[in-house]
Amino acid sequence: MARILICGTLAYDLIGRFSGRLDAQTRNVKLDSMVHGFGGCAMNIAYNLRQLGHEPVPLVYAGENFAPDYEQHVLGLGISRDGIIQVPGIDCARGLILTDADGAQFTAFYPGPTGLERLHRDLAVFASEDYDGLIIAPDLPEKMLACAGAFVRTKLRAWCPGQYAEMLSVAEAREMLRSVDILIANRHEWDALCHRLPGAEISRQLEEVVITDGPHPVTAVHQQLEVRVPQTSAVDPTGCGDAFAAALVAATLENKDLAEAVRAGISQASLCLRTQGSQQH
Repeated sequence: MARILICGTLAYDLIGRFSGRLDAQTRNVKLDSMVHGFGGCAMNIAYNLRQLGHEPVPLVYAGENFAPDYEQHVLGLGISRDGIIQVPGIDCARGLILTDADGAQFTAFYPGPTGLERLHRDLAVFASEDYDGLIIAPDLPEKMLACAGAFVRTKLRAWCPGQYAEMLSVAEAREMLRSVDILIANRHEWDALCHRLPGAEISRQLEEVVITDGPHPVTAVHQQLEVRVPQTSAVDPTGCGDAFAAALVAATLENKDLAEAVRAGISQASLCLRTQGSQQH
């Protein structure tokens, strides 16, 4: 069992599905269904790591409405509450996610409590402990940078930039790349990073770059590896990238080779894809 710290967000998700298609001209949609769920990338990753038999330690900031629903969910999963820091006077983060008939998604995210005013104090406490791995999940650039800097001695450090790949400056992207070992991104996020820095420069600073691309093969850049994604029934793509990252890191810490680790990521993402919500598989 590996002990893995995950820095990022905790959020409630509101997931709507509609039968049309998202495009640049979409302004209004009529939803066919709408469900509430537990989310936030760090907590989705923690959920998957727990399902895989590891010990996740999420370091996240939660609002007043963390209890009772999300708190009971976390306790039921047996996930450590030590790093779930409740902030009074503000609600939890919330993701508003629209999924179209092709599985394409539009996401609006309310960040809730950022914890910026106390982040460095909290990082100092957690940096005094030992972890087998670190996953930096999507979050405000200043938070991702602070987390990367605080845990440089952790032996396996993975970064999932998520939607923030579009918001990083060139200097921020370079600093993040110097502080991690593995980059895990989807094709859109990889392209966004490559608009800031040449792909060769990004790859040169890392032990590996793993790029997912929906139903298309997963690419590991350094080993020039492509792993096919088997066809599966798709119910909801929410959280699939988090499931993939969790299983990839877990398999790497279990000393699996890269191809096996990528296949583990694909398998876990497929489980997520076949269920509604990001913490139900």
